[in-house]
Amino acid sequence: MAGHQTSRLHLTLLKAWHAWLAGAFLVAYVTAGEDAYAIHQFAGYAVLAAIAVRVVAGLLIPAPSPLRLPHPSWRATRDWLATRRGRHPLFALFAAALLAVVGLVAGSGALADGTPWFEDPHEAIAEASLWVIAGHVAFVTYMYAGKKWLKQITDRSAPGRHERAL
Repeated sequence: MAGHQTSRLHLTLLKAWHAWLAGAFLVAYVTAGEDAYAIHQFAGYAVLAAIAVRVVAGLLIPAPSPLRLPHPSWRATRDWLATRRGRHPLFALFAAALLAVVGLVAGSGALADGTPWFEDPHEAIAEASLWVIAGHVAFVTYMYAGKKWLKQITDRSAPGRHERAL
């Protein structure tokens, strides 16, 4: 029972962390203009803090927890492809890519505060990060909802389905 409660707690913390990161990133992205620079800066530091908390927690939490830092590997991919059991290896790959790219966005933003020539790389990385974020959201949506939706569609259009019902 304690393990199940820990897992639920860790999943709740992971969801809260996602809300913190996504909210701060969205505020930083929307306030990127000169008019709201103080808000942009504050939100950027909130993103940087979220990444730092996630990395520290991910290093300290024991292995079975969803809070543990992802470790993408070819071996895990081969094992998953052979058995189709366990967690899809793309979860780890997307998580690592997101931590890296969003961390680069926040880090380059912090550097741009003191070094103005970092502004252009910061903006370019921020724009590129949107593709990684979109890929992550699409993959997670597919894994948790899309498979069920596709199965419903294919079951409805399967040949012979109506004949069996008669």
